[in-house]
Amino acid sequence: MAHDEAVLFQNGRFHVFPHETREREALAAYHGRIIYVGDREEARNAFPAGTQVKVIDLGGKVAVPGFIDSHMHLMNLGIGLRHLSLHDVKSISELKRLVAEKAKTAGPDEWILGRGWDQDFFAEKRYPTKKDLDEVSGGRPVCLTRACGHLVVASSKALELAGVTRDTPDPPGGVIDRDPYGDPTGVLRESAQGLVRSKIPEPSREILVESTKAAIRYLLERGITSVHPNDGYAGVRETMDIYSEVRASGFPMRVYWDLPYESLDELAQGPLRTGDGDDYFRIGAVKIFADGSLGGRTAALEEPYSDDPDTSGILVLSEEELKAQVYRAHALGMQVAVHAIGDRAVRVALEAIGYAQNRITRERPRHRVVHAQILSPGLVSEIKRNGVVADVQPKFLTTDMRWAQERVGLRRMRSSYAWRTMLKAGVHMAGGSDCPVEPADPLWGIYAAVTRKDMDGEPKTSYYPNERITVEEALRMFTVGGAYAEFAEHRKGTLEPGKLADFTVLSENIFRVPHDDIKDIKVEMTVVGGNVAYVR
Repeated sequence: MAHDEAVLFQNGRFHVFPHETREREALAAYHGRIIYVGDREEARNAFPAGTQVKVIDLGGKVAVPGFIDSHMHLMNLGIGLRHLSLHDVKSISELKRLVAEKAKTAGPDEWILGRGWDQDFFAEKRYPTKKDLDEVSGGRPVCLTRACGHLVVASSKALELAGVTRDTPDPPGGVIDRDPYGDPTGVLRESAQGLVRSKIPEPSREILVESTKAAIRYLLERGITSVHPNDGYAGVRETMDIYSEVRASGFPMRVYWDLPYESLDELAQGPLRTGDGDDYFRIGAVKIFADGSLGGRTAALEEPYSDDPDTSGILVLSEEELKAQVYRAHALGMQVAVHAIGDRAVRVALEAIGYAQNRITRERPRHRVVHAQILSPGLVSEIKRNGVVADVQPKFLTTDMRWAQERVGLRRMRSSYAWRTMLKAGVHMAGGSDCPVEPADPLWGIYAAVTRKDMDGEPKTSYYPNERITVEEALRMFTVGGAYAEFAEHRKGTLEPGKLADFTVLSENIFRVPHDDIKDIKVEMTVVGGNVAYVR
């Protein structure tokens, strides 16, 4: 990435720290780093004598440290931009209409793919089935992923290609939904999704490169300068090559890549470990799944679901397997990021992390529990005691509040989505979106954390208001919190001299607008390494 050698950003209102309301008027960036932030004259004089300085005027707008999304799926986002978007679909008949439209332009054997549906939003209040898809797909294979990513509905053709019949047993860690006669309905949960997914043609390298560019463009428009993506489309080397090629063609995004556990063998052969790389691409954590999703009732709970006493969810790995995977990654010097939504999954994740740390003591490995949604007071202290980073997605609450209390009941809800409690306990928290599960918009995440309301501003009184956090605390999660989670708090997350010149310019002052208006703030400019990467 060629840098403008010296850039003076002036007439701005820079917030050096996400929790500090004092504003500075100018920032001097030299070879991608901040050398001074403060008064305009001093900033101008900060450059070495004889330097050609480019001057950019920010028109009096507020600038905050560049947003960091600590958990998302970047290539999935890019590929998803090519497929059916089902996030706003309000009925199965509307879902069928979109599939029918796609079928008009798709080849006779081409897969119709999409993501984002949620049966709780459907007028029919039920899951779609293979029969629904068969009526409109013209015999094509169809696979539509629920918003959470833990469940799909597939057409008869897709099930046929995957060899799924009434005689197919549930795979370990997965469920094939069946009708009263024992036939598959088309809904596949957790690992059962793999039966159909394994038959979908892999995207070519060219598609992965173009999709990654599209995703980065989308993220820059939302003020994001760093991401922790979890992508499993390619091996370690190929993933590194794709990001390198995308960056060389002018798409700047700082990537801390969380690799799937399946890639650990390949990584172990080489010299690379967590934190290795440069300021644009580093090896991140090893992503391991402990459970599923709350919406699909596959999150692993200690006690049965309040609205379905026949199930307590699914542990995707047995406790022994989880321990073994966490220990192996830990022993290789890697950070782990364990997906754990239910209280049982969080407990077994913390036990696995504690076990690894007791066998081989490492100085602050900063292992992460991703989501940490359904908690108990005891679990919060265990997260703190183990030095674990809670990697949370506040935007989930805007969707989950419609049914979360039905799923887990009042008692468990009181200690869930417990952001204020975790902060009070001194837990390090990083903020993410899990995009494409939720849109990658940190301002929406901050809005959700501060208001605990949905995108329509409901409920007026906030949902469990005692767990709200302040604007400054929420901004910290999406800046220095994400930097801490990737061992980079000395390089980014604040606008201090010596750090990377990454910042986001906002249309309104986030510290002054009514909290309900935070979600409507626009990103005016995104700066990565002193270079303007996006202007609205």
